[in-house]
Amino acid sequence: MFTGINHVCVVTNNLDRAVCTWSHRYGVGPWSLYRYDRSNMSAVVDGRPTDFAMRVALAQLSPTSRVELIQPLDERSPYAESLARHGGADHIHHVRFDVADYDAAAERLEHGLGLRPLMTAEFTGASNEGPQFAGMYFAAEDDVGFVVEIGRAPDGFAMPEPESVYP
Repeated sequence: MFTGINHVCVVTNNLDRAVCTWSHRYGVGPWSLYRYDRSNMSAVVDGRPTDFAMRVALAQLSPTSRVELIQPLDERSPYAESLARHGGADHIHHVRFDVADYDAAAERLEHGLGLRPLMTAEFTGASNEGPQFAGMYFAAEDDVGFVVEIGRAPDGFAMPEPESVYP
């Protein structure tokens, strides 16, 4: 079902500090920084439409894998809830796996393995009118120790320009 690891996500309460740490101590970067909120993202959390905001940083580790850092900007997101459960400490929140067939993988994770869907979200790309990226989280902590994410980037999807790049 999984064909690779797209990224590992670490949730943080201070994105600027985390980006500097990863960059200066571990040599990971450059980092593309984004802000997501209701203007460029829609989400359903635990079956309910939910508006929340977050800052995100992405850095390429290899041609096929990245590190993602997420800082929640309010208390309504799964990321804020996860930080609260971990006493505010940075921690791995999820791993996004590449899949050959998004719908078949979602079906197998939910119905075949019985994993509860935690969140579905759609993100605007480089063009507001273009195709949107779709992602889905599954509660797999009891099985593998973290949330499992799968994603679908349709043909023609391109990431938006970052708000900034570090360094």
